[in-house]
Amino acid sequence: MKVKVKICGIRTLKSAKTALEAGADFLGFNFVPSLNRFISYQGAKKIISSLPKNIKTVGIFQNQPIKLINHLISCLNLKFVQLHGDEDPQFYQLINQVKIIKAICLPSNFNHKKVLSKLKKLDSNYFLLDRKNRKSGKPLNLLAVKKISKSFPIFLAGGLTPENVTQAVKTVKPFAVDVASGIETGDKQDMIKIKAFIKNAKQKTKI
Repeated sequence: MKVKVKICGIRTLKSAKTALEAGADFLGFNFVPSLNRFISYQGAKKIISSLPKNIKTVGIFQNQPIKLINHLISCLNLKFVQLHGDEDPQFYQLINQVKIIKAICLPSNFNHKKVLSKLKKLDSNYFLLDRKNRKSGKPLNLLAVKKISKSFPIFLAGGLTPENVTQAVKTVKPFAVDVASGIETGDKQDMIKIKAFIKNAKQKTKI
């Protein structure tokens, strides 16, 4: 099957529809107030209510109250929850019947054996591997990520762009790729880059 694509940081209906029409598999909505891609409940609801019901929507959270997470799952019909904080398997069990994507931020040249050991203890449905410095850090060592993707369904993130995503997919063969800054121009999502990223990720990249 072809690699899946997650377009993260959705803030407008136009970008959501553009991504879906281009073949995106997941749309990410960031509910972490301190981050620049934050979207309010009202903003997300307006977008999601205008999309088909079966869209795989992902809510992004970081060390936020379980009551808030479950409320947004229910009100927005979120299909996945992506956790970027200190949440653990005990916390996952309190989340209402959606699949969990646990984000792990790593240095570029991480020890894949140590990471594998850590992931086994976290017991998440999926793992998103990102670089520690998400704005300008060096991309993750793809060969090390490849070794992890053989054992777990991985969302590969961190420094991906329309220009480098094809090679990243060929090397790692992840379950999915995730992009936010790589499809932006001047802090706004760029429709041309969204289309190019999805096309290049899925172009002859069967896994």
